[in-house]
Amino acid sequence: MASKDNVITDLAKDVAGDAARASRSAKAAASDLIVEVKDDAAVMAKKAGASALSAAGQGKTMAADAVHGLADAARQMASKLEDGKPDSSNTKAAEYARKAADGMDRFSSTLRDKEIEEIADNARDAVRQNPAIAIGAAALIGFALARFLKGNGSGDRDA
Repeated sequence: MASKDNVITDLAKDVAGDAARASRSAKAAASDLIVEVKDDAAVMAKKAGASALSAAGQGKTMAADAVHGLADAARQMASKLEDGKPDSSNTKAAEYARKAADGMDRFSSTLRDKEIEEIADNARDAVRQNPAIAIGAAALIGFALARFLKGNGSGDRDA
């Protein structure tokens, strides 16, 4: 009977050893999987960040081009005002239009020359220092954008 007890004890030890090895193996596999998932997540985050930065850079260029186009339109308006009836109100309006165009060109150049992060930091600082002006500017930009988009519509509406 003692031999039967030894066999059961040996068998229990073998099963316990196998279970311990399986547990260590599973733990190592899980650890490797976690490392792999973390690495994959880091790669995906890096790609997403690069994609977002690239899109922001393209948007920055488009915005700079649009602002430059507005500056050109303001200069054309100033020229038309001066070509019309030469009175002081037209001269003043032309002067204001040219000053606005110069400001838009400076802003366009700033957009082209600065990095996205620097532009974002400057915008945050400006909003913190002048929240009322920021709200007014946002409303003005929204109105201008709505008019621009409405002007780019099909034009077939007779309302």
